[in-house]
Amino acid sequence: MSADPRASLIVPLMKARVPAEVQLEFPLPPDEEPVRDPFAGDLYVTYALELVPETVGAGLLPGPGVTARPGGPGAGRRYEHIARRHCAELGVTPAELRRLAAVNLRNRRPDLTLSWYPDVRAVTVSLGGGLESGLLLDDGFLDKLAQDVEGDLVVAAPARDVFVATGSGHPDGVEKLRWAVSQVWSEGEASEDADPAWDVPAGVLLTRDLLVRRAGTWEILTA
Repeated sequence: MSADPRASLIVPLMKARVPAEVQLEFPLPPDEEPVRDPFAGDLYVTYALELVPETVGAGLLPGPGVTARPGGPGAGRRYEHIARRHCAELGVTPAELRRLAAVNLRNRRPDLTLSWYPDVRAVTVSLGGGLESGLLLDDGFLDKLAQDVEGDLVVAAPARDVFVATGSGHPDGVEKLRWAVSQVWSEGEASEDADPAWDVPAGVLLTRDLLVRRAGTWEILTA
């Protein structure tokens, strides 16, 4: 484990590929490119240093390149994407980021709550402050949650701050997840009106697909 205290600030940011990514006229050097890990379907994981006001006083602010935005679930938090140069500075290998980010997310969001729907076996998981979709990386939590449903664990993560789960053995629960996805997407792209200079973890739309976890591996749930 890295001795650099900033390593405890690393959190996961789920993202979705777009049909045609914007190509930079002057591509970033390899060491400046954010680390990206494929996840499932069009989803992938990036990582960021999550900074809150108290980290500034502690001397943990990394400097230029940090983005933030007031208001919303992530109010007061600032983020800097992790590139390979950060890994070298922090003493963390890119291969360690996924596990470390999952651990940090739970440590930084200790108030996890489960809200089960009264009519079907499906649950909404909240962490506070956004980034609920990052729970897709938390194998310990996922193993426990899977024990509360029948069949394989099925999750809807239509936005970065949304995590709704059921089991493949609950057809009505799966339909509830599809309904939840529709509700989130019908509100439109939450980040559409945001200044593109901001990187706001909460509210960013991800995918309409449902994900199913089989033998510890995620894949797209087919109809």
